[in-house]
Amino acid sequence: MIDSIIQALAGVGIAAQASSQADIGAVDMVPLVRSLGDQVTAGHTYPLRLPPDLEVDQHGVYQLASRRNIEADGWTIARTDTWLVSLRAASFDALRPMADGFVDAVAVHAGPVGAEITDAATDYEFDQRQFRAHFELQTTAMATDAAPTAAFVHVLGATAQDNALASMAVRQTVIKQLAVVLAGNALQLEDMSAAARGVLLGLESDDAVSPLEYAGGAQIGVFGHQILWREAYQYQQVIRST
Repeated sequence: MIDSIIQALAGVGIAAQASSQADIGAVDMVPLVRSLGDQVTAGHTYPLRLPPDLEVDQHGVYQLASRRNIEADGWTIARTDTWLVSLRAASFDALRPMADGFVDAVAVHAGPVGAEITDAATDYEFDQRQFRAHFELQTTAMATDAAPTAAFVHVLGATAQDNALASMAVRQTVIKQLAVVLAGNALQLEDMSAAARGVLLGLESDDAVSPLEYAGGAQIGVFGHQILWREAYQYQQVIRST
């Protein structure tokens, strides 16, 4: 049934995969962090420290502060990285438009990796005579190549009815629940959920003796502009003793 669901979702433009196949380790968020800094430093944003021969007054550095995997029912399907980004300038008047530009760049960013500023501060570094603006930046990405929406499918659980035979043989009806985890922003999720129900309700599969039914939904969490929403579907199977 999982393969049938993935194919049905693909038919309405939803990139879906089995949660067991999700690989968050392949996601690289460094290019986004650097590009956001480069927009306000004219390309002078560097990891961890500045080059020793740098001669420009306006620049920035970034470093990874923490990393957290996001799970749905035990499956890792997304990751949030927290970064420290510091912008530097020789005067406060020069620093202000850099800081404002960075905030604006994060606010308008759209793509497969979401970004959100979660904290900010300014200070002055006396040794180097620099004004600095510090930002805590969180980036969130789904374990998929699709952008900026995705879906992940896995088994939630199963319940079995009593044996229908009076002899030593066994024939039971098993009600199996599947999760379809949708990822996107608020507007995208509304359309995705409607499209998914449109193709999944009544879906049939060779391993089922009943069509797919809707069993409810719940929010997993909000991560910046990204929302993870889990919808449950169920169908019946019959198992027999040999």
